[in-house]
Amino acid sequence: MRLTLATAPLLDAVGLASAVASPKSPKRILECVAIRASSQDGVRIEASDLDVTLGLRLDDIVVEDEGTVAVPASRLVSVLREVAEGRKQLTLVGREGRLEVDAPGCHFRVHGEDPQELHPSEPFPGTPSASVPFGVLRRMIDRTQFATAREPGRFALHGVQFRFMKSELEVVATDGRRLARVIHAVASGPATELKVIVGTKPLSLVSRLATDDAAMVDVAVHDRRIFFRVGRAILSSRLIDGAFPPYEQVIPPASAKAVEVPVEKFATALRRASLLTTREMRSVSLELGPNLLTLSSRSPDVGEAKVELAVTYAEAGEKLGFNPDYLLDALKVMDPQRTVRFEVTSTRAPAKLSDGAEYVYVVSPVSVTE
Repeated sequence: MRLTLATAPLLDAVGLASAVASPKSPKRILECVAIRASSQDGVRIEASDLDVTLGLRLDDIVVEDEGTVAVPASRLVSVLREVAEGRKQLTLVGREGRLEVDAPGCHFRVHGEDPQELHPSEPFPGTPSASVPFGVLRRMIDRTQFATAREPGRFALHGVQFRFMKSELEVVATDGRRLARVIHAVASGPATELKVIVGTKPLSLVSRLATDDAAMVDVAVHDRRIFFRVGRAILSSRLIDGAFPPYEQVIPPASAKAVEVPVEKFATALRRASLLTTREMRSVSLELGPNLLTLSSRSPDVGEAKVELAVTYAEAGEKLGFNPDYLLDALKVMDPQRTVRFEVTSTRAPAKLSDGAEYVYVVSPVSVTE
């Protein structure tokens, strides 16, 4: 194999593929990135950890000799970064299971593995279940993925549920204490509703598949795998088995006990009120009163904090406690220039935050120290 290609796209492609490759796998081939060069099909960069697989085709390549090599991803990234500075093109030579890279004053020969052992990337399967702009999908992932479960058990909650409907795509994540849901209209969805659960690793990689927010992403489900296609990149992942709880029942109905606060002001007040909390007593009290939202915390060993926000409110007073991190996580993924609506129904019921009709975040209250 011998080929000449642009440096920047190569670095981007190999960097993305290295994020797919398993860094400490008992199978050395799963630590590798494969470069497949063909005079007819061009050059493909591929990687797989068996669960997640990436295939990315590069343009503007001069393929002098066809061939395939598979070399450790971390080694390849390190070498390419060293030789790429100031060079618009690089020539790669693969022979006898090795990849050779030359630069002025240095020569690298990276030993690889048998590329036939690497799980090949799969083609995109037929008609998409949904097509959305890349910027929209990335935002949907960002606004939900943080709410997935982290602790062992309840394996289904470690992923994000995609619900494909005829005219909408819904993305939901929950860990049992909070829930984030976002909905986006689609031009054409499946005739029959489809629900699947996707792991966080492939979703984190989806956010790196493109730089153009307007680029369309096709999403499809086939044979217990989900596929994302944008441009010349196809990312697929094995689905998580299991089912989400009936989360629709958790989302509170609209409540008159609500205030609207600028996102940035609300986040600032929460951070200030949480400064004197401790790891053992991580709670902030939010009290709604006549035209006032009071945020406070108290710790016998640390002290007290109190922050007040002027709001428009004339309903009965309510006081609830929350883990401030859970509220801040939601505010971080909202536009700081927008307004968030904060709704409560009772001291024991979950509260609801939203910054528009398409997004809702539900969080359960916690006890506070009086």
